[in-house]
Amino acid sequence: MKVWNVAIYARVSTDKQDQSESISSQIGNMKKWIVEKSRQDKENIYNIVDIYEDEGTSGSTFERDAFIRMKKDIEKARINMVITRDLSRFSRNYILAGYYLEDYFKVNNVRFVSILDNVDTDKDFDDIIPFKNILNEMYIKDCSKRVRAALTERMQRGSSIASKPPYGYKFETKMVGSQKYIYLVPRGDETTEVVRKIFELYINGFGIGKIASYLNKKGVVSPSNRNSRWTNNTIVYILKNPKYGGYMVQQRYRKVSYKCKKVIAVPKAEWIIGAEFQGIIEKDTFNYVQELIDKKRKSYRYKGGVKHLFSGVLRCAECGSRMQYRSKYLGYKCAKSQSGEKKCTAHSIKEEFLLNELKKCIKDSINNVSNIDIYYKSISNINFGSSFKKKLSSINTELSTINRRIEQLYEDKSKNILSDMNFENMLFSIQQRQEKLIEKRVGINNAILEEKSRDVDIKMRVTREIDDLIKLKNIDRNFIESFVDKIIVSENNLTKQKYIEIFFKFKK
Repeated sequence: MKVWNVAIYARVSTDKQDQSESISSQIGNMKKWIVEKSRQDKENIYNIVDIYEDEGTSGSTFERDAFIRMKKDIEKARINMVITRDLSRFSRNYILAGYYLEDYFKVNNVRFVSILDNVDTDKDFDDIIPFKNILNEMYIKDCSKRVRAALTERMQRGSSIASKPPYGYKFETKMVGSQKYIYLVPRGDETTEVVRKIFELYINGFGIGKIASYLNKKGVVSPSNRNSRWTNNTIVYILKNPKYGGYMVQQRYRKVSYKCKKVIAVPKAEWIIGAEFQGIIEKDTFNYVQELIDKKRKSYRYKGGVKHLFSGVLRCAECGSRMQYRSKYLGYKCAKSQSGEKKCTAHSIKEEFLLNELKKCIKDSINNVSNIDIYYKSISNINFGSSFKKKLSSINTELSTINRRIEQLYEDKSKNILSDMNFENMLFSIQQRQEKLIEKRVGINNAILEEKSRDVDIKMRVTREIDDLIKLKNIDRNFIESFVDKIIVSENNLTKQKYIEIFFKFKK
């Protein structure tokens, strides 16, 4: 007499599936089948060892908790028979399903039964099984296509499809007709202020690592959880995420396929860009930060990834090569003098000497300016809302004309020049135009207020940069990248005295 130690396996992809496919329904049907089988088959004993349930798990993968637990029990020889309601509950991946049915179960002496498909590997292997597995996979592939198409449609109309909002945001749901839109709205709490602080620190010259250290020292909770620390990757993600600038950009990443959980970056040309919205960061500020990031990525690269104060800026006057930093010397030497062939002399120059000479040069430039206030005045003369003033003037002119026309209509009616019907028709038509113009004027006034806010932000940033320049604050890597084009280093061969020539990105 054969003893079958049975594992009952049940799976559903979601808790919203039909009641007939629920976990409890599957288990009940399989238990009933075992009872009937025991009555009919007197030569075998059927002993239920355990029940394995995977709920909310896709059939395209075998990375399921209960299935993995069942495999361990099989390999411990606790189980020699697996029963499932149908092949689709077991798997929707025909390649892996074939491996388990034709290889894994045979090697481990396991009998497999699929009740509704009338499959029992204790008998001859049915040739139709691989085709059923292919059909099951085609079903999940078709579902994946339909889900992706629906998500693409939602992204194209500007509705967020994320499971949770980015750090600093919250979801706000609105119905427009019969369609649901999910918008991103700043939370207005500490997380929103942290995002603003990250952008502010980066603009003020803080590096990625320095920003992360600053937040960790302040004890700011990271987006991950209360036990995690801020990392460089988290800071970069926030600084480069278009959503923080009010751009609804989605599908920046996607899974390789419905079979695989691996996520890859999507080329920028394939991103889906929905409508713009009011982000945590002003669009001008966000775009300015992207320019800074791009500039730092493309320029001033240095061996080993370390960017010293003057790395990439210094050039040897004799051979034109870059000057490389040497930590033991606390300064820079000609790159060609450091190679094996030594095609040039070192032209060694200390970093401290370079910094002092740069400060002197800037001070001389400032002293030569007769009236430094002219720079501040030029900033204050920025015209607010200049791009909208002509449109607003045109609308106000037309509204004045309409008001005079309405007055004329009432006067004509009072003199019985117009009939009541003609008066009503003409008045209705004019008032419709008036309402549209008023609505348009409100929109333009709001746009002017937004432009004023952006201009104030630009003024503050430029004023701060001029202040730093005049007072020689923040002579750091960011300052040099912003203002210095190159520095030529030469040397007197007899006296070994060093000379430098500084080329700025602005005219002195």
